[in-house]
Amino acid sequence: MKTRLLACLLALAAAPFALGADEENPYKKAKVGDYATYKMTTKVGTTSLEGTITQSVTAKTDKELTLKVTGKVNGMDIPAQEQKIDLTKPYDPTKTALPPGTEAKVEKLKDGTEKVKAAGKEYDTKWETYKIKAKAGGQEIEADVKNWMSKDLTLLVVKMEMTGEVMGMKIEMEMELSETGSKAD
Repeated sequence: MKTRLLACLLALAAAPFALGADEENPYKKAKVGDYATYKMTTKVGTTSLEGTITQSVTAKTDKELTLKVTGKVNGMDIPAQEQKIDLTKPYDPTKTALPPGTEAKVEKLKDGTEKVKAAGKEYDTKWETYKIKAKAGGQEIEADVKNWMSKDLTLLVVKMEMTGEVMGMKIEMEMELSETGSKAD
């Protein structure tokens, strides 16, 4: 049960939210081998978990990009997830990043700009806050999310904070960019 809960939370957390529906798909500039690794801390009830999440571009055509999400939590590998992103349409994380069968309502609340330091560099970011209500694997999930994104990064997200409740348990999650680059030859 905790594994499914963690998988749902990671899917929500790993979903970079769109920078605006009127903008070109931000993943068009990504290349195979591009990656971003995040330090993650999660509190579920009284349990604290630490780990890393890595997003990697594993395939790309003119029409589609494949993003693989891997990670470790408390030293244990989490199941890899792949997301197919349609590059011909504006990016909509509510349609690509959530597990199949997930019903989600994402409401944007606020946005702004801020300088954020992560991975030893300062980024000009656009931040956005969201209210998410989702149902995944028979579980109701409610969360408040704040994402900081930078157009200077091919995988966008610099930092993310999420608080919410799943199965009656309070959840807090933070992710911050720790490394980014390209593993292409």
